[in-house]
Amino acid sequence: MNKAVTNSPFEDKGYFRRQYPRRAMKRKVGILCDGTYFVCDSGEVGEGGMSILSDYVLTEGHELVVSFQVPGGDFVFLRGTVRSTQKKEGDQRVTHGLSFNQIAFSTKRQIRAFVSARTQNESFNN
Repeated sequence: MNKAVTNSPFEDKGYFRRQYPRRAMKRKVGILCDGTYFVCDSGEVGEGGMSILSDYVLTEGHELVVSFQVPGGDFVFLRGTVRSTQKKEGDQRVTHGLSFNQIAFSTKRQIRAFVSARTQNESFNN
């Protein structure tokens, strides 16, 4: 009999499930969800998705359209799905994890180039 462990020493919020690496990206992002458009801040971005910091609480599973400028690339409009919602103590905003749906290869390539690029402030030991 295989019993699931319920007292895990950590809570998996997606950090161990990511298929693609992400990099911090501090930009404004437009969100269109259920006919409502608002602007929020981005947290991280990768080929498979991104995190956003919003004043609005979005429901997991909701589909939306995200618009943002890929650093060093195009302004893109991507369909996505809300995968996680997390409110941190002391912060008024909510952090949402989004996954992208059907992202074009050219957009994937631009995001991959941004994620893998090193800035002057980063060393090879990071």
